[in-house]
Order: sequence, then C-alpha cells, then structure tokens
Amino acid sequence: MGSLMVERATSETLGGPDWEKNIEICDICNYNPIHAKEIVKTIKKRLRSKSSKVQLLAITLVETIVKNCGDIVHMHVAEKELPHEMAKIVKKRPDFCVKEKILTLINTWKEAFGGPKARYPQYFAAYQDLVRHGVVFPKRPETSAPVFTPPQSQPLTTYPKDIRNPESRPNAAESSSEAEYPTLCLTEIQKARGIMDVLAEMLNALDPGNKEENQIAVLVGTITDDIRLQEELPAMKVTALRFTETARARIEKAGGECLTFDQLALRAPLGQNTVKHF
Repeated sequence: MGSLMVERATSETLGGPDWEKNIEICDICNYNPIHAKEIVKTIKKRLRSKSSKVQLLAITLVETIVKNCGDIVHMHVAEKELPHEMAKIVKKRPDFCVKEKILTLINTWKEAFGGPKARYPQYFAAYQDLVRHGVVFPKRPETSAPVFTPPQSQPLTTYPKDIRNPESRPNAAESSSEAEYPTLCLTEIQKARGIMDVLAEMLNALDPGNKEENQIAVLVGTITDDIRLQEELPAMKVTALRFTETARARIEKAGGECLTFDQLALRAPLGQNTVKHF
C-alpha cells in the first residue's frame, strides 16, 4: 500500500505536489510505523528516476514526511541513506531546481539533526560530503521555520515554479525567493480543509428564495476568510472558476448585489478541496 501511494504522489503526470496524498502518506507513517520503512524505500527509488519532475516530487515528499512525522521516519530516512542518495544526485549535475531544493534541504537537516556525533549522523555526513566536493550551499532565510515545529510561520523551502518545464533554468535569486508550492504542515492543511467544508455546507444550505441580507452577509464573510487563508497557503492554487460562478449565481438569486461579490476580489484560485464540492 505504501509503495503504491508514493508512486502516485510522485507521478510524472502531476503538475505539482499532491498535498492530499502527501499528508495521507504522513498519516500512514504516524499511525502505522510498519509501513514507514516501505515508504522511505520507495521514495529512494523515485529519487533515482531519470525524470527531474519525479525527483522534485520525491524530494518534496521526503521533506514533508520528515517535517510531519516522528523519530521512526527520521531513522528510516537516515538508515536508507536518503541524504547520501540526494548528495549523489547533486554531484551528477542535475536539473537546476532539483539541485537547489536538495541543497536547501540538506543544509536544513544538517542544522536540525546536529553534527557527526548526533543520533543520526547521516544527515550531517551528506552535508560534509558536498562541502568537500566544493558545493556552495544557498543561504537560508533568517525567517525559516524549524523543521519539526508546525504550524510554521514561513514555508521551509519553495517548490520550483517551472516544474512543467524542467528545461527552464531560473537564476538562483529567483529560485530562493519565489514560493509557488511551499511544503505545508498538517496544521495548515487541516485549517484549510475546515474552511473549505464550511464554505461548501453554507452554499448548499443557501435558500435562493430567501432575500434576507444577513444570510448573504454570513456567506460573504466566510468567503472573505477563505481568501485570506489561500493567501497564507499559496500551495493551494487550483482553478476555482466553478466555485466562483456557483457562488455568484446563488448570491444573485438570494437578492445579493453582484458588485458586492466582485469587490471581494476573488481573483486568486482556491484550494482543490473547495472545487470538488461544486
């Protein structure tokens, strides 16, 4: 089961990280540690893929499970030598985005897990190996959040903007500053899911024949909160035109002014979990 889920979460057909699958994999590791070893082993295989897209998705997945799972995952990641495997990828001069993400992650792990005498020295060893190889690591932002402390105030690393086009090569400054697919923690995604569910229930319960303004005001207020949330979680950018049109139509039928809805500036798409309700 774990292997199949990892393969689906790192499928080359994906346009970016599938956070629902990634978090489900975290849940499996946390609640059924027996599968954690199998999951880490499969991620290692995916790291060896010749596709830079698959490699990026695998790196994002291992980053997510290290951040959201406990010591059992940290142990398997170390014992299966994933840090060493990632260091080997860097030495082979891979895709620029793959290299930058690996370097950022190894640098972060080195600080989080300690030095050569730490419980899992494999993380530091990967860093040392690359330093000896002459690799220059990108600087970590001063505002970077701790690896194991959700909820975080800032994403740990960024997912490359041009995953659909591995041939593109953004410059280093852009890759470190742009964040289209940050790695999320469980708390953030649970918060998002909660608001998405409330929105869906409210739209379904809205009576087109009831023109009371308070009914519309509550809905508009909830949508406004949802917009604020998606600005905090840019990883949940998925087209929400169906949601926009459905909400607009129901508000108009209930007697609300379309102008009020437009003023909410629903220009940014909402999360995938919102869309599936409509």
